[in-house]
Amino acid sequence: MADKGRPRLTYFAGRGLAEVIRLALNAAQIEYEDIYMRTREEFLQLIKDGKLMFKQVPLLEMDGKNLIGSESTFRYVCKKGGFMGKTDDDQAMVEMLCLGARDMLRSGFSNFQFVAPDKQEETLQKALKLSRERYLPVFEKTLEESKSGFLVGDSLTMADFTFYDPLSYINEIPRVKHELDAFPKCKAYIEHFSSQPGLKEYLASPRRHPPPDAAYVKEVNLVLNW
Repeated sequence: MADKGRPRLTYFAGRGLAEVIRLALNAAQIEYEDIYMRTREEFLQLIKDGKLMFKQVPLLEMDGKNLIGSESTFRYVCKKGGFMGKTDDDQAMVEMLCLGARDMLRSGFSNFQFVAPDKQEETLQKALKLSRERYLPVFEKTLEESKSGFLVGDSLTMADFTFYDPLSYINEIPRVKHELDAFPKCKAYIEHFSSQPGLKEYLASPRRHPPPDAAYVKEVNLVLNW
């Protein structure tokens, strides 16, 4: 088991599956240490030490536990931070919005750099098309109906972190940023989310990684032996 000192989040030096966990940790103002894997040997050592239940990362060592799996670890942090929704109805809406936001991210934004170079732009454009048609209109309507600027209720929830993750990819890739002009509420939401205590400091710091590039892909492939 992990010790009960300062939490340690082990992942690659990039966003990936760990980014929503980082967002939740910072919003909860929980101090933690980033541990970046750079070599295959580091990954194998974690397995040997019994820290990776299913031989996968991210790994969050917190409260004497070795927490693995991006969604289960994310939920653990959100529960500690009070980000699950305040009522049963809110919690149900949070879960549904998280489902859509995760699907939006997985449609191509988080992994288009991992496909063959001649397929990367096609993958990104497919993700954008799906977002325009299926996901962004729902989040735009949700934000139009919001009185607080948050997706659910009057404060940050798990849904906000999950949605900001893919939304930030669109906003931070210059050649596709214009896509948000058609969704003004989503565009304004970026500034609102980014101004929240804990998040404002994190997003402006060197700890916040840019969208993945070729160097990041190479490092991940090396560690995982892909």
